[in-house]
Amino acid sequence: MFKIHTKLIKKLLIPVLVLVIAISVVGCQEEEKPPSAPVAPRGLPSPGELSRTSVPNRDLDVYLYIKQDNPTTLPADIFNMSFDLEVESLAIWGVLVEDEFTFGYGLTLSSSSDASLLYAQITPEEDSWTALSGSTIYFVEGSGIAAETLKTAISSSDFKNYDDKKSLEAVAALPNDGTTKLGGVAVVKPSKALMSHVTKGADPKGFGVIDLILGLVRLDVVVAGLYSPHQIEVAQITQMVESGSILGSNIGILVLVKSGLPGFIVAPVVKKFLAEFDFTQTTLGEITLYKHTVSADNGEPIYISGRVEGNYIFAAISGQEAYAQTLITRVNKW
Repeated sequence: MFKIHTKLIKKLLIPVLVLVIAISVVGCQEEEKPPSAPVAPRGLPSPGELSRTSVPNRDLDVYLYIKQDNPTTLPADIFNMSFDLEVESLAIWGVLVEDEFTFGYGLTLSSSSDASLLYAQITPEEDSWTALSGSTIYFVEGSGIAAETLKTAISSSDFKNYDDKKSLEAVAALPNDGTTKLGGVAVVKPSKALMSHVTKGADPKGFGVIDLILGLVRLDVVVAGLYSPHQIEVAQITQMVESGSILGSNIGILVLVKSGLPGFIVAPVVKKFLAEFDFTQTTLGEITLYKHTVSADNGEPIYISGRVEGNYIFAAISGQEAYAQTLITRVNKW
């Protein structure tokens, strides 16, 4: 029988993570007590709904939750199955323990029968772990301390509602209606140790810039929202990544960075940084925006709009300039 190698699942999940965070599975099956699947709220991941999602009862350095109005379709040919699979939600948990960092994943399908069929196709990999509970398939990378803390929480059904007050307050500034529908939310606690893991293998100059920002503005929390006026499908995302474009014309990302320093200290530093990196300052009504354009691997333009309000820094990214501007001007009162 054909088996799905877990690298294929990882290949599908990583592009989603890259899209949402905009910076930048798994499984050695063990016979353990099956975990209880978290109960996901209906609708999009607004701040209130995000606080009702279940996460492993551990300190999370990264939390990404994707859920749309309707289930997301996983095409049958991806998994060599006879029918498409419908995914209700995807949760990704990043945990840093001492010097070890790992990701855990919770993939919730529309039915437990579909989850069982998909789970039966998974080929275990060395130093990885998977588990099935109801309609949710769990994955944990690695075998170190960080991985063990996630595996223990999942296998013992040790979940809690997401309750990071600081992160939830930041998420509340993200728009979530009309053409600015949230399809996913990512929360990152940007410690220097975490950033070194996230940027491992990246351009040293690029990490130097990140390190400089961390030191100058003392980043407190980073949240990002994945947006589209329409339903986002996995096939669409994988096609964009394979074509060298990280963003389609109808997809956008809004990143919010909150500094731990007062606004009168943060604003001059950030504005100086934007000027040095060739952002163009413009005014739209009472809002001052900073615009910049870069090229994707396939040569298509990616539009970036920045905004600084007190100790909050916003960046909207899209393949469509008008949509980036819509996102950056629709942020909620803070």
